[in-house]
Order: sequence, then C-alpha cells, then structure tokens
Amino acid sequence: MHSWTTQRKDQWVGAMNKLFTGVGLAAFLATAGLTLSACATEGYVDEHIAEVNTHIEATNAKVDQVNGKVDALGGRVDTVEKTANANTERANAAYTLAEGKFTATQVGDTVSVYFDTAKWDLKSDTQTALNDLAQRLVSENKNVVLEIVGYGDVRGAKHYNRDLGRQRAAEVGRYLYSQGVPLNRLQIASWGDSRSKGTSQEEMQKDRRVDITIKTWI
Repeated sequence: MHSWTTQRKDQWVGAMNKLFTGVGLAAFLATAGLTLSACATEGYVDEHIAEVNTHIEATNAKVDQVNGKVDALGGRVDTVEKTANANTERANAAYTLAEGKFTATQVGDTVSVYFDTAKWDLKSDTQTALNDLAQRLVSENKNVVLEIVGYGDVRGAKHYNRDLGRQRAAEVGRYLYSQGVPLNRLQIASWGDSRSKGTSQEEMQKDRRVDITIKTWI
C-alpha cells in the first residue's frame, strides 16, 4: 500500500513537471513570437516611411524647380518694365529739351480714351482708336509730338490719383510705340484728379481718361 502510494505520488509529480514544462515552453514561444512580430512590424513601417520620405523629397524638388521658373519669369517681366520706363524717360527728356527751343501748336482735335475704376489696361475700343491714330501719324510722317496726359476721378488720395494718371498715360504711350510711333514724339504726363470735378458716375467716368493732343513745333 505504501509502495503503491509512493508510485502514484511520483507519477503525479512527473506529470505536473511535464505540464509546467509545456506551459513554460508555450509561454516562451508566445513571447518569442510576439517579439518577432514586433520586429517585423517595425521593419515594415521603417521601409514605408523611407518610401514616403523619398516621394516627399521628389515633390519638394519639383516645387523648387517650379519656383525657379516663376522667379525667372518675374525677372524677365521686371526687365521689360524697366526698359519701357527707360524709353518713356528718354522720350520725356527729348521733349523737355525741345520745349525750350520751339513753340508747340495743337493740330486737330484732342483724342480721349477712357478707363475703368483704378485700372490702366486698355480696352478693345481704346486700342482701335489708338491704332487709327498711330497709322495716321506714321503714314503722314509729320513733324508732330503727342502730348499724352492721364487723369483720375476725385476718389482716392492725391498722390494715388497722380500715379494712376501716369500709369494710364504710360500705357497709352507704350501701345502707340508698339504701333510704330517714335519715342521722340511721345510726351507722358499726369494731372491726377487736380482737374477733375465730377461727382456722379457718368462724370467720374469721363474723368478716368487719357487725353492725346497732337502738337507741331514752330
């Protein structure tokens, strides 16, 4: 009886040892599997982060390339604007030099062209009128000068309206030059709103203009 009990006890202890050994192994494998899975997930994330960073760098490079083209275009526009302003200044200088030596007499009627509020770009009907004027001057080839004076309506500050009138007159001068009128025949000036009295919409529309007066030297 004692021998049987001891044998059964030994069997029970052995079974328990095997059981705990199996549980420990299972726990170890589970832990190892979790670690391996974590390592695989981290590597996957790192790989895709690197891929996204590559795409971001490529996009940034394209943006830098576009910005470079925009800057280059802006530089060309500035160059054209500076050239136009220089030409206008030379024309004004030539007119000023001649003004002290000759008397200018108006020839024919004054041609007026009109603009939208705070604008100096030329409308299609304005371009048509300037085309006719330029063709007449070039074909007749008279010794005349064009006095181009810009105006603004009474709204806005004085210095703003003076600059706006100058912009309008300069735009007319540039267009006439593009149609073949020599620079030494163009005089640019601005009265701003100093001669504008209109307060109604119709009157202010008439004040937003450029007057072109054809004069000849005696």
